[in-house]
Amino acid sequence: MSVVIQDATGGVPDADDAAIWAEGLGLTYPVVADVDASFQPVWDPDLVLPVAYVVDRDGVVTWGEIGGAGGLDEMEAQVLSALDDGS
Repeated sequence: MSVVIQDATGGVPDADDAAIWAEGLGLTYPVVADVDASFQPVWDPDLVLPVAYVVDRDGVVTWGEIGGAGGLDEMEAQVLSALDDGS
């Protein structure tokens, strides 16, 4: 699942923002909007974007990146590694 924490203007997103995000990126997994702004303070307290986490089936964070330094290749490698581990 992916969570949209800001809309295009930096404001609190709504369900339509999540749908636009998913459609624009061709995502086939659930994408939700943090409509009450409760997600961001926990997962991105310094308000640095983008933020990405890989969470396994047990709810354990297996990888995280703030600021997008590793890019999509690094993120893909982490997801594939989690899938190979059965996570």
